[in-house]
Amino acid sequence: MDSILNFFVRQKKLALVFTVSVIAIGLLALSSIQRDQFPAVDFEVMSISTAYPGASPEDVEQNVTNLIEDELSNISGIEKFVSVSREGRSSITVTLSQDVSDIDTLKQDIRNAVNRIKSLPAEVTNLPNVRDQKTSRKSIIKISIGAPDLSYAELRKITDNIADSLELVDGVSEVVKDGYLDREIQIRINPNKLYQHKLSLPQIIDSIAKRNARYTVGQNHSERDEKIIVVLAKFDQAESVGDVIIKSTFQGPIVRLKDIAQIESGNVEEKSIIRVNGKKGFILRVRKQAQADVITTVDLVKEKITDLNSKYDNQLQIFYSSDMSKYVRNRLKIVTNNGMMGLLLVLIVLGAFLSFKTAFWVAVSLPVSLLGTVALLGASGETINLVSLAAMILVLGIVVDDSIIVAESIHHHKQRGEDRFESATRGFKHVIMPVITTILTTILAFSSMFLMGGTMGKFIYVIPIVVIFALLLSFLEVSIALPAHLASSHEKIKSSHWFDAVEVWFEDFLSAVLKWRYMVVIVFALMLAASLYFAKTNMKFVLFPAIGVDTISARLQMPAGSSLGYTESVSEQIEALISEVVGEDLESITSNVGKYFTHVARFTIELSPSSERVQTSKALLKQLKARVGEITAAEKLKFSIRRPGPPQGEDVEINLVGSDHVQRQVAADQLEEILSSIDGLDNINRDDEPGKARIEVVLDFEKMARLEIDFSVVSQYLKTAFTGIDVTDMRDGQNDVNFRIYFGDGLHSQAFIQSLKVNNRKGHLVPISQFSSIRQIEGEPDFNHFNGQRSTLVSGSVDDEITTVSRVMDEALERLDLTSNFPNIRVIKEGGAKETMQSMDSFKRAFVMAIFGIF
Repeated sequence: MDSILNFFVRQKKLALVFTVSVIAIGLLALSSIQRDQFPAVDFEVMSISTAYPGASPEDVEQNVTNLIEDELSNISGIEKFVSVSREGRSSITVTLSQDVSDIDTLKQDIRNAVNRIKSLPAEVTNLPNVRDQKTSRKSIIKISIGAPDLSYAELRKITDNIADSLELVDGVSEVVKDGYLDREIQIRINPNKLYQHKLSLPQIIDSIAKRNARYTVGQNHSERDEKIIVVLAKFDQAESVGDVIIKSTFQGPIVRLKDIAQIESGNVEEKSIIRVNGKKGFILRVRKQAQADVITTVDLVKEKITDLNSKYDNQLQIFYSSDMSKYVRNRLKIVTNNGMMGLLLVLIVLGAFLSFKTAFWVAVSLPVSLLGTVALLGASGETINLVSLAAMILVLGIVVDDSIIVAESIHHHKQRGEDRFESATRGFKHVIMPVITTILTTILAFSSMFLMGGTMGKFIYVIPIVVIFALLLSFLEVSIALPAHLASSHEKIKSSHWFDAVEVWFEDFLSAVLKWRYMVVIVFALMLAASLYFAKTNMKFVLFPAIGVDTISARLQMPAGSSLGYTESVSEQIEALISEVVGEDLESITSNVGKYFTHVARFTIELSPSSERVQTSKALLKQLKARVGEITAAEKLKFSIRRPGPPQGEDVEINLVGSDHVQRQVAADQLEEILSSIDGLDNINRDDEPGKARIEVVLDFEKMARLEIDFSVVSQYLKTAFTGIDVTDMRDGQNDVNFRIYFGDGLHSQAFIQSLKVNNRKGHLVPISQFSSIRQIEGEPDFNHFNGQRSTLVSGSVDDEITTVSRVMDEALERLDLTSNFPNIRVIKEGGAKETMQSMDSFKRAFVMAIFGIF
């Protein structure tokens, strides 16, 4: 071994080539390695969403959700599926088992199972949308586009052009458009004219559908050629629909659609409103390609937007939000600053205690280890992301320790007057085993993180990879290069140093302590036991602490049944309040009004980077919560911090599952009361709150039979009156435009229902009031399922400064005592609580294995 050490110690050029090469390769890799927000993670979760326009939650549950869940229940490899049936939409989240070996086959089985369903209602015109949940599907930036001086149609056309241009930008995979209202041709039937001409609604619908058609009827054969015969009846322009003949006789007048209806071009009814910084407009969500660099792609997108805006004379108001590149830039800045600070401290401290040349070569080990790690990450297919950058920050102090140990040992031998080559050899040989032991034990400790399961394990697996790469490169640097660098120095080392007096004092102190070594061991053992007890009883375990968070979320809930316009007006008040409280620390506010319910709005408040803010996110959160009472119209208004890390839901999510609705309701009431009494828990919500009140038309089927009235006709009249019915469409450029029939102006009262007349089988008009009655009932909630059973989810947010997720869960479930009080209800822990407990279990296993490996 001595000969090997002597060889490397004397290879000054080899050491220099190694150091320079690693730094150069690292710099080259740094310029080409992909930068991303998070590691490429497949959450092994699939979502299935189905639109069922106009349907109540119960209808959605029975006619859509149950059908899909029946198919899912027959597939092995699914850990769980959770669904919500709400007004007009079914949403199912499928979590795949971690034990499945072939995930792709399982995903295809799920898609095939959904596609097998053939009995969905006719109103479900689009197949259920089945998609994966992956980090690659997350948008990298949102672009809000507005223009006060342009009409809706003009701004939409410009936005379409911008979206098309952005999709051609290098690195962009998709541009998703939000805030769009589809164009439609609105045919508003005049009820009085309909009755006057003794026409029926089915007759009108049938006439329009048959008129707008194109048929290929065959071929014309001749001796020399063949020609296809096509009968054209398609509308070539929207106005053509007005000329459709609804009724005609040999001698009587012809009744055209325009004689009984008002026809105009318009947009579908606005179901939700998106606002950015108080301005309505269009939102473009840009997604990048899987291998694209997030910083480069965002920069190219912004450059393209600037060029396009100048093309439109800068009349567009452009706002950027949810810019994922800024988080990566900020973390890169932290790594760079910490690295520079580390270099400076090494130079100052080692220069004072050893020598400047020694300090310089020790400092060089930092860029060698970090840049070499970047090169190895790129070669292994990993990316520079928030997690790997956090690992680099963590490893900064570890890699320099090995260099300091070796350098100090060599310096010590030089002080004793040994030859520079001999001192380098003996100095390194003296500490080689402790250095190797230190590196191996550190690798063992971090390798245990590979055992972390669940979503958390997928996110942090890169941390031990970074640590292992950095430590291996550090070892190569201190064994191949550092001794040779220090041996090449002709610097004279003084035999005495100002620190010698301190060393003498410490030797005397250590000699005295060793006389009482057994007592010292006992004291330190007691201190260890005391620290473990303190940690267990007082320290909080928070999986993702809200430190340096740049996003605050808010949720507004108005009284059930509030209109979209009313909810928007209250949202404007909240936006003004947020702007006033946050002030200069505010980057953007994105409001989403009525995404699922017209009485609910959600807000995303993006703050400036924590390093540039005047106040912390927690301080701003407290101020916002203190002023909630100023929004008097709100039924509920809650602010919360959006935690970093993988998606995990609310901090506390307790799912009560059981078919006994009464027991489940009582249990949820008690659980809500318990959670409300726990200090440090707020933003308590339930997913079974009543929705819009309903007006039910109760039909007398015996009378309908005598009057020869079909239920389908009644349903068609009512739906046309209140929602409208699509009867046909036409192509306009790149978009399909629907022709939609409305009965009257669409603003109908309860009295209108009773006065509405429908046609019986003989064509006679019969008022609905003759065979029906009307009653009003309270709105029904969303219907939630866990693995096909009805469930109720109660959730809340935890204040880390007061309590923890684990403590809240333990206290809540102990006080609820399901076994005694609600034997038919079972509890499923979800959200942050589940992730925390899984991570704690994984951490305990990993800790035991790491300790075993170290010893």
